Amino acid sequence: MSIRKFRCDTLKDLSPGAEVTLERGEETHLFRILRALPGDEVELLDGRGRIASAEVKPGRHLQIRSIREIAPPPRRIHLYIAPPRRQKMDTILREATELGVWRLVPILCEYRVAEPEASSIATRWNDAMFEACKQSGNPFLPESVPPLQFSAAVEDARKRCGELRFGSPEETGENSSSAEDIAWFVGPEGGFSKREETCLREAGAKPLRVGRWILRVETAAIAGIVRLLD
Repeated sequence: MSIRKFRCDTLKDLSPGAEVTLERGEETHLFRILRALPGDEVELLDGRGRIASAEVKPGRHLQIRSIREIAPPPRRIHLYIAPPRRQKMDTILREATELGVWRLVPILCEYRVAEPEASSIATRWNDAMFEACKQSGNPFLPESVPPLQFSAAVEDARKRCGELRFGSPEETGENSSSAEDIAWFVGPEGGFSKREETCLREAGAKPLRVGRWILRVETAAIAGIVRLLD
């Protein structure tokens, strides 16, 4: 049975032997729902590459046994996505995190169907992604930012990433890349407008086909991440 994992944002300030008290929600889950007992072992994640092994102590405290730091992955996928409705977006948040997406940028396209608020991204989205980190063991919480207008998102990708890709059901493009940071653009259900696709191509973005047919946003997002990480 795998060791249960919990969130602890203060790992960078702790060292082996230190005692820590979990945030209220995490503490409730560990002691009231899982009924942890002294001597039980858990792991703590801070979402920034640190994983700590800890032992449950009397008084609902945890004592740090060891802390290890995981190196960032050699290839990092930045997902630029036109968010679908909430339930579908929740699926993307969870599965993209499990796969190890590095950064998630909501983009405002001409055919968009939803426009998330910055406050929702900072709270609900991050909470959902951290739950996926705990479930999967991914020690890196994806960075998320407030929504960007499409042109601003393309410029952001040009500055941060060595390669830009966008979904196209008609063109295959090449999958191999030596870039460490890759921007993966996924449009809304109606696809990118002609103006937006022209903007991507002029910025040097290459098409990538991730299926034989037209895919839903949530399917395209995850399929592209898998292909680009391969």
